[in-house]
Amino acid sequence: PLRDIFAAVFFVFFGLQTVPASLASSIGPAILLGLAGIASKLITGWLAARKAGVAVPGRIRAGTSLIARGEFSVVIAGLALGSGLEPRLAPLATAYVILMAVIGPIATRVADPLTRRFYRPKAARR
Repeated sequence: PLRDIFAAVFFVFFGLQTVPASLASSIGPAILLGLAGIASKLITGWLAARKAGVAVPGRIRAGTSLIARGEFSVVIAGLALGSGLEPRLAPLATAYVILMAVIGPIATRVADPLTRRFYRPKAARR
């Protein structure tokens, strides 16, 4: 229980240290990092699900369910901010996590309808 309390305090403290005006200058790099993150998470989910023998729709679901995971970036940014190394890292990490937190659930929600619409199993193509 203490671990959960300290984790919540850390994220609240990190959020309070981020100046909302600084997010605007970080949005471009955050979008680029987000695109790279989305691609790598989709590939990771796809490969892991394929190795487990999951069909294509499940592979896509596995990849999209990973998109919203980005809390580790906040931890790294918090460490960098606390050490005074790079003050611009905190707004970038915050913008990245916000983007992933918004895009992730939307991607997971639309994955099944898009898969049903555009994917046809090999047996159905014949």
